Formats: sequence, C-alpha cells, structure tokens
Amino acid sequence: MQLVGKDSLSEDQKAVLRTAQIIKDEFLQQNSFSEHDYNCPLYKTLGMMKCIVKFHESCLRVILEEKRADRKISMAMIENSFGKDILYELAQMKFKIPTIPEHEMRKYFDEFFDTIEQKFSDLEI
Repeated sequence: MQLVGKDSLSEDQKAVLRTAQIIKDEFLQQNSFSEHDYNCPLYKTLGMMKCIVKFHESCLRVILEEKRADRKISMAMIENSFGKDILYELAQMKFKIPTIPEHEMRKYFDEFFDTIEQKFSDLEI
C-alpha cells in the first residue's frame, strides 16, 4: 500500500485499512499516566472491540452488497457519512473512565453497538 498508494486499493481493502488504523490508534495505544488508560477492565476492552468489529463487518457488508446491486458505496462515502457520529465515537471510547460501574459501561457499549447497526441500516436504504 505504501508503494502504490491508498487510492489503488479496493473498497473492502480500504475498510480493512481504516479498521486497522482504529485498532492501532484508539484500541492499542495507551498512556498509563492518564485517568482513563491506567487500567482497562475486561468489560471495557470487550465493549470497545465489539464496537470496532461491528463497524468493520458493517463496512464490508455494505460495500459488498452494494457492489452486487450495481450501486457504488465507497469507504470515503462511509467515512463522510459517519465522520461526526460513528468515527468520532469510535475514537472517544477509550476515554471512558475505568471506574464507571460495569453495568453503565456495558450499557454504553451496547447502545453504541446498536447505533452503529442502525446507521448502517439507514445507509443501505
């Protein structure tokens, strides 16, 4: 990809690249001196990954289904459509304070998961 550039990738490859970027920047990078990163309970880790995987699977589903239907939905269109909502929230998940009670944290991630599902369902119409 570094030799030929991002524009030469297929849309599903761009989705993989974007998901990898989210995992690298938002899931794996930690700062042990920050209030939100010094500890990450398992339910927060699982909630974050569940939402990232849902985003990735939804991107691939929409791109592949629309390709079969002769409509063109690109990764750029997905990113522009969800820039302020889904992508921003994916970047902000890690800032949830780990001392939030488990049931509240699980509720937040479940609601965000449902939001991702709903936004992609709206995109397909």
